[in-house]
Amino acid sequence: MLLDHTTYVIELYIFRHELLLFEALREGLEEEMDRDSTVCVMDEDVGHYGGSYKVTKGLVPKYGDLRVLDTPIAENSFTGMGIGAAMTGLRPVIERMNMGFLLLAFNQISNNCGMLHYTSGGQFKIPVVIRGPGGVGRQLGAEHSQRLESYFQSIPGIQMVACSTPYNAKGLMKAAIWSQGGSINMEA
Repeated sequence: MLLDHTTYVIELYIFRHELLLFEALREGLEEEMDRDSTVCVMDEDVGHYGGSYKVTKGLVPKYGDLRVLDTPIAENSFTGMGIGAAMTGLRPVIERMNMGFLLLAFNQISNNCGMLHYTSGGQFKIPVVIRGPGGVGRQLGAEHSQRLESYFQSIPGIQMVACSTPYNAKGLMKAAIWSQGGSINMEA
């Protein structure tokens, strides 16, 4: 059945709902976790606590501790674990409590996430998303307020993503999850 323009606009209006940024990110992540059991999320405090900014709140009861994995405070290690999981067929979303700590995992991100597809002759795809807040935030000291995009923008195989609205953030989150390469999603 074909719908006329007026019906389409009315339906868009009815189904549109306002979301805050963290709610839009959760909604996008949850939709993709519902759609594909290989999508998982990992970081410090993402499980029962629901993440520092509540993006993963409520996901543990629905998906369990293995798909919403709390990790120790070891950025290099769990970033490497997420990249390795992506190499074996999972689609991990590595949530960063703060993007200022990405430098602790720079080798994993640049040499493994970014270039392993190319250095392996295309044998591996690395569908991993590294996401989190970056830049100036509320009540965060100098070590939590860095803008690190320039460190990562020139790494082959890494997609840099920056969202500007909740609607934009949700769509970019979903697109990053389905990308075949590594993605760093910077949220301000």
